[in-house]
Amino acid sequence: MNALEHIQRARELLARGQEELAESALSDAIDAAVAAESLVLLTRSRMALGELLFEQGRHEEALPFLQAVVRTELADGSVDAEVKNAAQLLRRIRGVEP
Repeated sequence: MNALEHIQRARELLARGQEELAESALSDAIDAAVAAESLVLLTRSRMALGELLFEQGRHEEALPFLQAVVRTELADGSVDAEVKNAAQLLRRIRGVEP
């Protein structure tokens, strides 16, 4: 499976309430993105996992993934939405935004 397939599988698992399996699928997505040497897929995978952990209230575990997303910059703007969303979640973790 490639990273996008793992992300899609994670979404399907979340829709069925299988959060633990979804988390595993997102970890697999990160591994697949690293193997494919795709910074875009890696960023999207990290964002998805960071967001899942955030939503579960596991903020400390979400931090490294969200921080990695915020540090990502691509000239073509392909991950700008993920960077913006990660920054918002980080501000919420720090108590800056409701």
